Amino acid sequence: MRKKIIFLAMALMCFANFSKAEDMENVTIDDFTITQGESMQVAVKLVNSHANLTAFSMQLTLPAGLTLTGVEATDRYKGEVTFGNPDANVYNICGFDSELRTITGTTGDFLILTVEASPRFKGGNGKIDNIDFVTPGRQHVGANPDDFKVDYIKSTAAFLGDVNEDEQVNVSDIMAIVNYILGSTPAVFNELNADVNEDGNINVSDIMAIVNMILSN
Repeated sequence: MRKKIIFLAMALMCFANFSKAEDMENVTIDDFTITQGESMQVAVKLVNSHANLTAFSMQLTLPAGLTLTGVEATDRYKGEVTFGNPDANVYNICGFDSELRTITGTTGDFLILTVEASPRFKGGNGKIDNIDFVTPGRQHVGANPDDFKVDYIKSTAAFLGDVNEDEQVNVSDIMAIVNYILGSTPAVFNELNADVNEDGNINVSDIMAIVNMILSN
């Protein structure tokens, strides 16, 4: 019962606004590059001067088109880690330990984030801030915010229907295929995207497939 009470108390603290943190630790995320449409793991690094940190709360802001799908602790932290998405691309991440075990070491990877880029992700800037650690004695220890940059690698996978590569599927793509069939290939014409039904040909069937895509949105 005592463990359950402590566990619940820590969980509630994670989503509260800790006040007047003392001292400052360093939590950072290195700039990274991700391929459109793919996922990858990214390390959150912690350099800490306190050796008795047991719970934490922080906010992660990701650029549009990049989604946080998972958070796990490294060997430095044995507690439970959770995250929520109360607002678009802004995630609350927190950790709590019912056993009150502390973070080990003073430097190194602290958390591992799994992020996923949309097929048309164009990069951007992220931030980790509102960071607060808690000791077993309820002392609050803050950390400096950190900005990071996310670059992207263009995907070689097809974005079916986006014939003119404007990142949308609409009537313009239909007209591009019509012109192609009539022998007037547009300046920008992605044949891979134009073969919507993936039968190896670009014809009226692909036009109908795009029409259905537009009507279904």
